[in-house]
Amino acid sequence: MSPHQPVDLRTEYASNPLGIDETEPRLGWRVDTDSERRGAKQTAFRVLVASTPDRLSAGSGDLWDTGKRPSNRPAVPYGGPPLEPETDYFWAVRVWDESDEPSEWSDPARWEMGLLDPADWEASWIRRSEDGTFERGRFTYLRREITLEGAVDRARAYVSASHQYELSVNGRAVDRGQSFSYPDYQYYKTVDLTDDLETGANAIGALTHWNGDGQGRPAAEPGFVCQLVVAFADGSERTIVTDGSWRVRKAEWREDAPLRNDEIAEPVERIDGRRAPIGWDEPGFETAAWELADVVGTHPTGPWKRLVAQNTEVVRSPIEPESMERLESGSYVVDFGRVYAGLPEVRFDEGTDGHRVELTAGYLLEGDKTVSTVEGTQWTDMSYEYVQHDGEGRFRPFNYLGVRYLQIDDPGERLESEQVRLLATRNDVPDETAATFECSNETVDAVFELARHSALYGCQEQFVDTPTREKGQFLLDAATISRTTALAFEERTLSRKAIEEFVRSHYRYWAGDGRLNAVYPNGDGKRDIPDFTASFPGWVWRYYRASGDRRTLDLAYPVVRSIAAYVERHVDADTGLVTSLSGGDGGPYEEGIVDWPPEMRYGYDRAWPARTTVNVLCASALERAADIASALERPDHERAHYRDSQHALEDAIDEHLRQGDRYVDGCDASESASQHANALPLAFDLVPETSVDAVADRVVDRGMEMGPMTVSWLLEALEVADRPEVIVELVTNPADDGWANILEQGGTFTWESWHCRDPSLPDDRRRNRSESHAMGATVLVSVLRVLLGVRPDGVGGERVEIRPPDAGLESASGRIPTERGAVEVSWTRGASGEFGDGGTFSLEATIPWNASATVVLPMDDRDAVASVDGERVRFNGDDGNGGRSATLPDGVSAVRGGDRLEIDVGSGSYRFALE
Repeated sequence: MSPHQPVDLRTEYASNPLGIDETEPRLGWRVDTDSERRGAKQTAFRVLVASTPDRLSAGSGDLWDTGKRPSNRPAVPYGGPPLEPETDYFWAVRVWDESDEPSEWSDPARWEMGLLDPADWEASWIRRSEDGTFERGRFTYLRREITLEGAVDRARAYVSASHQYELSVNGRAVDRGQSFSYPDYQYYKTVDLTDDLETGANAIGALTHWNGDGQGRPAAEPGFVCQLVVAFADGSERTIVTDGSWRVRKAEWREDAPLRNDEIAEPVERIDGRRAPIGWDEPGFETAAWELADVVGTHPTGPWKRLVAQNTEVVRSPIEPESMERLESGSYVVDFGRVYAGLPEVRFDEGTDGHRVELTAGYLLEGDKTVSTVEGTQWTDMSYEYVQHDGEGRFRPFNYLGVRYLQIDDPGERLESEQVRLLATRNDVPDETAATFECSNETVDAVFELARHSALYGCQEQFVDTPTREKGQFLLDAATISRTTALAFEERTLSRKAIEEFVRSHYRYWAGDGRLNAVYPNGDGKRDIPDFTASFPGWVWRYYRASGDRRTLDLAYPVVRSIAAYVERHVDADTGLVTSLSGGDGGPYEEGIVDWPPEMRYGYDRAWPARTTVNVLCASALERAADIASALERPDHERAHYRDSQHALEDAIDEHLRQGDRYVDGCDASESASQHANALPLAFDLVPETSVDAVADRVVDRGMEMGPMTVSWLLEALEVADRPEVIVELVTNPADDGWANILEQGGTFTWESWHCRDPSLPDDRRRNRSESHAMGATVLVSVLRVLLGVRPDGVGGERVEIRPPDAGLESASGRIPTERGAVEVSWTRGASGEFGDGGTFSLEATIPWNASATVVLPMDDRDAVASVDGERVRFNGDDGNGGRSATLPDGVSAVRGGDRLEIDVGSGSYRFALE
């Protein structure tokens, strides 16, 4: 590999993806950082796309050749001939550096197109017939046997189900898919079965589950569709489809089971192992007693109007018990160590026909060491039931829950720990440890891991508020989790999918109004929360800045414009403030939720039609509309309109909602000056410079009085006010509300409310609070930005600011991923802990290839000597060269003085010191 050969090629943010349907896919790459070389960057690229690897190896792009194209951006949308369905495409890239030297060609990458048009589908939607209405919680087996003549060269299955399926081939489960979507916009997956099919007899089948409508699950009908395309070594091809020849039967789940709660529409899983059709997915299985499938119609057919490629993936990983204890009652209680979203699995070696085993999952134990059925369950029935058959059997439910503990009552045999495990489920990400952090404070490290774990398992088929009670994709929850996953795991595809879904919610329900659904997809239809709608443009903008995904920015912009118009319609002519912002009608969210659950408002005065929190979020929505308009190069008058509206609203906030050095909760007679009302103006940079310290003091004096849903804005406020030591205090104080208090109480996942275990809350409220809410994981972002001191800037990581904190910690090290590569930083403060007391400060940093950074060092001691790699750095403000010097160290382009020393550097590895 040459020193700057492109690597990590990704199509649509995925490595060699199958079955995409984007007709102009984004092709991206990066170059590994050379620690010995500084200032290396891309100045041009050339991309080749070919129909075969051989053509690509020969340096020929028979489908598309960009030619040498000047650009520092490590990505380009495909611009060749129209892409064909079910077709492989191969591509490679080379880049030119700052000296106009070309790299070697990258290793080839590929992508594969799925089915693009309705006419590409030959398969029919099928299901088990049923008289009358469809019962909730239908579990159905579907199967067909096929005989393949000849060696299989390639096989693809295009599969979808309403709502879920597990696909099996020749006795082995090969794929799991979820599509909790509206049937007129249903997701399908492409599954590679090349290695699973054999010459001769084969069996293909699916176990499907239809929920019925509920939180995160819109109204639909049960159905399954599969189109299997097999290409043989001799060049021939065969297509097998779901049709009336498939056999179906009811699965072993009881369909009269109660629902777990009133939210998710999932049944308590009561499984009769005696009814399991052993060998059902193997060739030769007897199906005479199975029914023929009921054919709804060839796709597209009502209610399924459109199938689109699902470019996200839910993966499973086994978690072994940390401990397993046998109680005096004979029950076993298993502890998996912390809360995961997952499926508990138990293997029984000596089952007795008809023996009933009851199981209970949970979050907490009672005093007698049994799993609590009320504390931490969020009013969810977390029980299971399994009826054994003779001999060896396996209990495994179909749907995940949030699980730490599992109780197994009367298993009928002595169990060993190796017979029990949890299949943890989560959205697949490029790297679950892409971001790392370690510091001199063990509690900060523990909170970072708490947040990382929570963000990872708060992502399933969609961003879920909780994997237990609701499993719904709430807009603000999704936006905050997305911000964390983008930085922690370099996640892109689930964020883009969620943004696209909320865009569709606007067109489905709110096109004439400018709002978005609060939850989408969802079973209760049209429902909004005003603050959530106002926060959406900020989410879109943050995602674009992290990913460089211009197409999603372009897709969302018309909806952002509608939101801006919605805000502007509610501006009062007299005060200039957004007043009585419509939405959330008749409920606890009307005209603005402020925070949630209600106790997390900490007494915020919501009695006023012009609320401070709503106005700040609306000003931000207008600002982001202007930013997006600029990024998309919209007409000048359009950009100016949003910028003028933003500034007018900001002026009104300053005039009517700020009283000296404090902000009140509402206009214009509120006496309450909550932490929310003061933190948000600070976070969004609305506080006049002369009042920043005083407003920050007011925020700090209140400790923690914002809930996990909004706490990211409190942390941003402290970042803006440059109070890192306060962030450390908030993060590590076990006696006050916050993450350390969760850890102190034995929590292992971020909570919906800091007061989940507060005995002063009435039981009906406390027991409805979720102890697995990933929205509180945004503390990870602030740990990396403020306590590690790495703040990505620009689009796609093109620039970064490295600003280690001047107080709060003695040392920290870690990395964050960007589209251009990882930024790695390690810094240490001298023995005194305070630089100005004669201590020293050292920092090592690696800036990725094709990126630049500004390193900001504390300069409390004016006599301090700064150096880069041992070479002294001087700043002479009178040199007439803006801080530039002819003798700056290699890789350093500028030095600026002041309260802090700012050093501009290019890519490469550096050692900085102050002494």
